[in-house]
Amino acid sequence: MKRFFVMTALLAMAFTAGAQNFEATFKQAKTLKITGKVIKSEGEITYTAPDQLAMMYTDPEGDYFIIDGPQVRMDLRGIAVDVNSTGNKLVQSQRNAILYSVQGKYEDIAKEMDADCTVTAGKNGGKHVVLKMRKALPKGYSGMELDYDKQGKLTRMVLEEVGGISTEYILTY
Repeated sequence: MKRFFVMTALLAMAFTAGAQNFEATFKQAKTLKITGKVIKSEGEITYTAPDQLAMMYTDPEGDYFIIDGPQVRMDLRGIAVDVNSTGNKLVQSQRNAILYSVQGKYEDIAKEMDADCTVTAGKNGGKHVVLKMRKALPKGYSGMELDYDKQGKLTRMVLEEVGGISTEYILTY
């Protein structure tokens, strides 16, 4: 009997972990508040639970944003950065916010970033989540907007930065 419960628990964990892995395409629109200029990009995103995420851009080709455990690597329009988030609170909170968004853990984002979290009904039975940071920080996110479909998959993410840059991602599975 004990063996049955252990096997059932292991299978449940395997199904849960498998459900958190995905591949999708994304479209990105970065809006600069001061000028109103919109910079568009697109590519493919792959996520493997719990902390592996890769955004490989097809336009502009060669750009990437990768979370590999604590490492955050990116090359966006020729500017390459490789940071271990463990010793960098700002990068760690941004890394976690992105991973938690993909995982549907918006309450964890609110807790970690000291944000107010409002959840309302979204399109087609999904959820619409708005996070607003309570304290203005010199850098990082000031707010986030997340949309999930009825299966709990992230379909839209908007990152509002303190400096007035807003970046919207639309995911298609």
